[in-house]
Amino acid sequence: MTLNYFDHSPVSNIIEEYYELKFSKKSVPFESTVLPIGNTHITSVFYGKQKAILNKEEMPLNGIIISGQFFRSYQYHISKASHSFGISFHPTALYKILNTDISELYNKHLHLSQYNDYLFKLISPILGISKPSETIIKELNELFQNIDLTINKSTKEIDIAVAIIKDKEGLLNIQEILDQIKISQKTLENHFKKIVGLTPGKYTHLYRFLKLMRKYESGEIDLNDLIHMYDYYDRSHFTKDFKLFMQQSPKDYFNTNNPLLNEYLKKQ
Repeated sequence: MTLNYFDHSPVSNIIEEYYELKFSKKSVPFESTVLPIGNTHITSVFYGKQKAILNKEEMPLNGIIISGQFFRSYQYHISKASHSFGISFHPTALYKILNTDISELYNKHLHLSQYNDYLFKLISPILGISKPSETIIKELNELFQNIDLTINKSTKEIDIAVAIIKDKEGLLNIQEILDQIKISQKTLENHFKKIVGLTPGKYTHLYRFLKLMRKYESGEIDLNDLIHMYDYYDRSHFTKDFKLFMQQSPKDYFNTNNPLLNEYLKKQ
């Protein structure tokens, strides 16, 4: 397995990561847990046989796929040598591009052509066939630097809310967000879900757990210290949350090999 990241600085207001994932014949079959990172994605599978499994539902991954927000982990399977290139969007970027309810993509991997013809026609000339990564990145940067975005009072407020959550590493409550952007809780809930794809409560909950797991996988801090740092009042509280997101116990997870998950969690 090879996971590469590429410079996205020219379009960092829209893109959080460009990444390339390769599996050779020697590295398949391959299976790993995928923990959501709070972003939507577009992925082009140039070749190979991939699928995602969530709650026993299999989702084939081929061609150009758009992925919505997921709150819990799912399984990722590769059965043949594979090459894919992905775009990880800033939490509000897909809404700004499409001006549509992003929560409709919740827990879904869909063919982009079936979901949104406008975006498919923009992306497919770039990601429709395999080409050098440098060429893909150059073309994507040109596309996203010139794409029309929906920017209004609501998107600005939700951008601020997301920034607050990230700055606090998910260690806050909804009232602390409301104190800074001065809107009602109902308005925040509705706009956040529509623009980001998750409720602010779910996004905050996921982001806190994600930060803990990233610090653990990077070897920064002992797990017991992390449990206290992220406001879990005891081990059983942490175990309950762990089972919620990972759909397995900490013991089972730590005794399982998850190379893809381990690799991307190490990247801060």
